[in-house]
Amino acid sequence: MLLACDSETAIQKPEPFNDIEKGAQIVEANNEFAFSLFKEIANDEEKPNLMISPVSASLALGMVYNGSANATQEAFANTLNYGNATLEETNQVNKNIIDNLVYQGSGARFDVANSIWIHDGFPVKKGFVKLNKDYYYAKVQNLDFNDPNSLNIINNWVSDKTNAKIPKVIDEIKPETVMYLINALYFKADWKYQFKKENNKEQAFNPETGMAQQVTMMHQQENFAYFSNDLFSSVTLPYKDDQFSMTLLLPNSGKTVTDIITAMDWDVWKNWQESYRVTETSLTMPKFTFSYEKKFNDALSNLGLDVAFDPYNADFSLLSDLQTYISFVLQKTYIDVNEEGSEAAAATVVGIGLTSMPQV
Repeated sequence: MLLACDSETAIQKPEPFNDIEKGAQIVEANNEFAFSLFKEIANDEEKPNLMISPVSASLALGMVYNGSANATQEAFANTLNYGNATLEETNQVNKNIIDNLVYQGSGARFDVANSIWIHDGFPVKKGFVKLNKDYYYAKVQNLDFNDPNSLNIINNWVSDKTNAKIPKVIDEIKPETVMYLINALYFKADWKYQFKKENNKEQAFNPETGMAQQVTMMHQQENFAYFSNDLFSSVTLPYKDDQFSMTLLLPNSGKTVTDIITAMDWDVWKNWQESYRVTETSLTMPKFTFSYEKKFNDALSNLGLDVAFDPYNADFSLLSDLQTYISFVLQKTYIDVNEEGSEAAAATVVGIGLTSMPQV
C-alpha cells in the first residue's frame, strides 16, 4: 500500500502563485523534486516500509539555499529543478507555500514551523538570517553547543512543533557542527466519511514479503474518487473541510509497489489524477501507526547536490565567511491512520559543519 498526501487537492485557496514571476514554474519544480527524492529513497531503502515528506525536505533545503553561492547555488537550483528562477522568486514561492499549507479548521489542522540554531560565536551573515526570517518565518536562536542542555532545547522545539509525535530529531551535537536548520510539520484531520468501529474486523494483511499478518481492517462503502489501470487500483479519501486528501494505491495481482514507483514521476502523476472518477466504492484498509527516519545525504548527492556535502568545495559564502558544508540531512516522519482520521508529522534537520582542516 502506497500512501500520499495530494498537494493538488490540498490547497483550495485561489491561485496563490499567479502574482509571482515564474510562480507556476517553481511549484512544478517542487513537485518534480518530490517525486525524484521519493524514488531515490525508495530505490535505496532495504526495509519494506518507508515514508518521507518532500515538502519538509524542500523547505529545510530552501533555507540552506539562501546561504549558497556560485557552483553550490547552481547545484541547489539543478537539484530542486528551479531552472532560471532567481533566489528571490523561489523564496517568494516557498513563503506562499507555507502560507497556503498552514490551516486551522473545524476538521483539519496543518502546522509548518522553521528554525535555525547557531553555535555561540559562529559568525553568520545578517542577510542570510533576514531572508530566512522574512520568507520562512524561521525562529533564529544562538546556543552554546558545548552545553548539554542545547540538545534538549532543539529536540524540545521539534517535539513541541510536531505535537510530541517526533520527540527527538538529533541524538548528539558533534564538535564540527555550527548550525542546524530545521523544518517541522504537523497534520491532523478527521475523515469526511469516517469508518465505524463496529465494522472493524481482524483479517489477513498480505505483505509483499513474509507471512500474512492478522490486522484490524476498517470497512466502509462510500462515493470516492476512484481510478484503476494495469498497475493498481486507487481511491482518494477526503478529509473534513475538503482541504486535504489521502490517495491510496493498491498494486494489482502480479504487480508490486516497486512497479508503481518505477512508473511514477510528476508528469505521470498528473495524468493519473485526471482519470479519477467518483464511484461508489467498497473500501477495506488497515488502521496503522508507523514511524520512519532516513538520512538523505546519498539521495541528494545522487540528484546533483554532492558539492554541498564536500567540506572543501562547498560554497556557503552567503551564510558565513568561514568554510562550511552540509554534514547531514536527516528526516523523521510519523503517521497514525484510524477510524476517525489521520495524524502525521515530519521533521527535517540539516546540519552545517565547519571545515576545520586546511586543504592540502
